[in-house]
Amino acid sequence: MTPIDLPSWPLHPDGVFWVGAALVLATLTGESVFRFLRWPRLVGYAASGMILAAGGAGLNVYDLQNSARAIVDTALAVLLFEIGHRVNLRWLRANPALLGMSLLESALGFGAVALTLLFLGFPGLQAVYVAALLLATSPAVVLRISSEFHANGQVTERLLLLSALNTFYALLACSLLLGMMDADGPQGAAHATLRLLYLLGGSVLAAALLAWAVNWVERHFDFRDEGGALMLVGLIVLTLSLTRMLHWSALLTPLLGGALLRWRSPRPRLWPRHFGTAGGVLIVLLFLILGLSLNARILLAGGLAAALVVAARALAKLLGTLVFGRLSGASWRQSLALGLSLNPAAGVSFVLALGVLGTGSAPAMHRMLAVAFSAIALLELLAPLLTRWALGYSGDIARSRAKPVTGG
Repeated sequence: MTPIDLPSWPLHPDGVFWVGAALVLATLTGESVFRFLRWPRLVGYAASGMILAAGGAGLNVYDLQNSARAIVDTALAVLLFEIGHRVNLRWLRANPALLGMSLLESALGFGAVALTLLFLGFPGLQAVYVAALLLATSPAVVLRISSEFHANGQVTERLLLLSALNTFYALLACSLLLGMMDADGPQGAAHATLRLLYLLGGSVLAAALLAWAVNWVERHFDFRDEGGALMLVGLIVLTLSLTRMLHWSALLTPLLGGALLRWRSPRPRLWPRHFGTAGGVLIVLLFLILGLSLNARILLAGGLAAALVVAARALAKLLGTLVFGRLSGASWRQSLALGLSLNPAAGVSFVLALGVLGTGSAPAMHRMLAVAFSAIALLELLAPLLTRWALGYSGDIARSRAKPVTGG
C-alpha cells in the first residue's frame, strides 16, 4: 500500500496562493470603500496593495518582475484603447477652444512641476522628465470612476477628451527626453528626434492596423458577447507584443488605435466595460500592483518635494481649465469641476517613470524617481476622491445614478 503523502509543517504557500489572497483582499477592500464610503473601488485596490506591502509582501519598484510588468502593460493597453475610442476628436474641430484648454492646462502643469523641481535643486533634464510623465491624467482612473458612478455630461466627456490628449502629450515628451538622455554629445538632439520619429511613425502604423483589424472582426463577432470581447482583448495583446518587438510605443499605439477606430466610424461601439471579465481582472491587478510597488516607504522617500509637486500641478491644471472654460461653452461651475477632476495619475505615469531606469547616475536617478513615484502614489490615492467629488459637484453624477451596484 502506498503511504499517504502528508504535507510537511509549517506549510509554505506558493505564489498562486498569495496572488489569490491579494485578489480577495483587493476585491473586499474595493467593494467596502465603494458601498460604505461611496469612494471609487480603485482606491481600495491600491490601498490593499499598500497594506500587503506594509506586511512585507511589497514589490521592488526599481526591479519589477517581468510577470508584474506584463500585467501592467496589458491592462494599460486595454484601458488606453478604450479611452481612445471613447473620445470624439471631431469635437475639437467643432469647438477649437477645447484644444486650447488642453494645450494650456498641459503646458501650465508641465511648467509648474518643472519649475518646482528646479527650485528644489533637481538637475534640469530630470526635472523636465518628471514634469513630462506627470502631464498625463490617468485614463484608468477616469474610465473607472465615470463607469462606476454612471457619470454622464459635459464635464465627463471633456475629462475623457483631455485625459486622452494630455496622455498623448506625455508619451511624446517622455519619448523625446529619453532619447536625449540616452544620446550624449552634440548629436544627442538629432538622435532623439530620429528616435521619436521612428517611434511615432511605427506606432501610428501599428495603431492603423489595430483599428483596421477591429473594424474587420466587428463584422463577424458581436463585441457585446464573451467571444467577441475576448477577440478584442486578443487583438490588443497581439499589437502590444508587436510594438515591443519593433521598439514602438506600447502605450501610444492602443491610444491611437482606439482614436482612429472612432474617427473612422463616429458611432461608438457597445462592448462590456474593459471588454469583459478578463479585462476587469486585469484592471484590479493593475491597481493592486501599483499599490504593492508604491508603498509607504516610497511616499516617505519622496517627502515634501512630492507634495509640493502635486500641489503645483493641481493649481496649474485648474487655472488652465478656468481660462478656457467659458470660451469652450462651459459654466464656471463646470470649469472648476473639470480642473479639479484632471488630477489623477497612475499607470501611465508609473510606466513612464520605470522607462528612465538605467539612464544617468544611479543615486541621482533614484532621488528623482523617489519624488516621481511618491507623487504618483499620492495622486493615485487622493486624486480619485477629488475627481469623484468634482463630477458630483458638476451634476454629472446624479444621486439616482450613484447607488451602489454589484461587481467590480
